[in-house]
Amino acid sequence: MWRLASIHKTKFQILVGLGLSAALWTNTAFVFAADSAGDLYAGVLAEADDLAHYNEQLARQLESQQAQLTLIGQQLMEIDATATAVASMVRRMFEAIETFIASDLPFLDPTQAGPDSRSERMNKLRELMTTEGVSVGEQYRRLMEAYQIELEYGRNMSSYKGTLDDGREADFLRLGRVLLAYRTVDGKEAGYWDAEQKAWVIDNDFAKAIGKAVQVATKELAPDLVTLPVPAPNEVQL
Repeated sequence: MWRLASIHKTKFQILVGLGLSAALWTNTAFVFAADSAGDLYAGVLAEADDLAHYNEQLARQLESQQAQLTLIGQQLMEIDATATAVASMVRRMFEAIETFIASDLPFLDPTQAGPDSRSERMNKLRELMTTEGVSVGEQYRRLMEAYQIELEYGRNMSSYKGTLDDGREADFLRLGRVLLAYRTVDGKEAGYWDAEQKAWVIDNDFAKAIGKAVQVATKELAPDLVTLPVPAPNEVQL
């Protein structure tokens, strides 16, 4: 009987030990499960926080892009307005130089391609201004070239051979924009252009002086003082 009781006791101890082991394993699994759930929850919170920050960044980027789009739209409107203003300014510049040349001394410029490169230049410029498809930038560039050349005319002197209205050959003298004079090739007649009368005025008293000035302009003589009939200046409104 004692041995049997001992056997049963040992069995009970084994069962108790097995029960304790099962309990320990159960507690460990519960701890592991609790830790995994906590990590998962923490990870979800971290992802949610990252998404919130990302959404904030996207919102700021969208606001910045919207502001840039608004600014670009305003700039495009300003460009359109500027382009219209520039085109209008270019037209006024062309009209101004046409008016100026029409009221200027009627001198020729045979120094370049043709017998009157000044007239040819204005004809080409006029054609450029009326041709479709020519950019405003190109029109402005050519206009500025013409303005610069006209400006230079007022700073220098030149002499060229030409014909009077009646066909007689003459030597013409231009002193800036102050004087345009002539002397016939035979030396029998001399005169100058009167801007108020828009006509040539014969003044043979200056025939010798004009002839000498022509030689200075063509570098046949050294620069010297010459008395010439200079009309009073007139103001031209552009």
